Amino acid sequence: MTGPEESTRDRLLEAAETLFSDRGFESVGIREIAETAGVNLSGIKYHFGSKHGLYLETIRRAMDRQGSTEVWALLDVPAGTRERAGEMFRGFVEAFLRVLLRSDEAGSSVCLVMQSALESGEATDVVVREFVEPHHARLCRFVGQLRPDATRAERSRAAQSVMALLLHQRLFRPFLDRLDRDVRGGGQSASPGEAEIVGLAGEIADFALRGMGCEDLVGRAGAGADGTDQGVRR
Repeated sequence: MTGPEESTRDRLLEAAETLFSDRGFESVGIREIAETAGVNLSGIKYHFGSKHGLYLETIRRAMDRQGSTEVWALLDVPAGTRERAGEMFRGFVEAFLRVLLRSDEAGSSVCLVMQSALESGEATDVVVREFVEPHHARLCRFVGQLRPDATRAERSRAAQSVMALLLHQRLFRPFLDRLDRDVRGGGQSASPGEAEIVGLAGEIADFALRGMGCEDLVGRAGAGADGTDQGVRR
């Protein structure tokens, strides 16, 4: 049974997620959050320490709900060989796309992060420090397994390009659905099917690998980052 303290905390997080997603960090005050949640203003300090603490926990909670934490953990497994790294990269791209396009929760975390980017203020610094930089570092290290000879700058640019390719599929999904109407036979797909996600993941992975100079790894369909056989899944 949910206790009163947990209930207060959850209500604050729900209110904060709605308000921060709609208007960003700077435009929302803690008093408004407390009033929307129906709790005392002191509850924010008690549960989160500050507005920044509440903001970080709001993003973390949204990411945990969508399952992206597990997806990022796929990059922490040593590949051993470049060929295996290529297979794991394809698995990561597929898993990430599945979260972005099939999870109802993905929109919340993306909106929260993008709002902070649009503000380009203190909230952006917090998001970059707590979320963007750690994930970027993970991807850079993995790129190093694909391209051991790549410089630090090349790894960073490659990691940025991969994330741009993936997030584009979520942020511009309404536009992409309309552009693909002819291909889809006139309708819009609210939630891409498994075959579509696997196919799209393969295209994005191969495009990214070519951009990294890993042409020899393009088109390989072996075990993905999660250990499943992608050839069978196709």
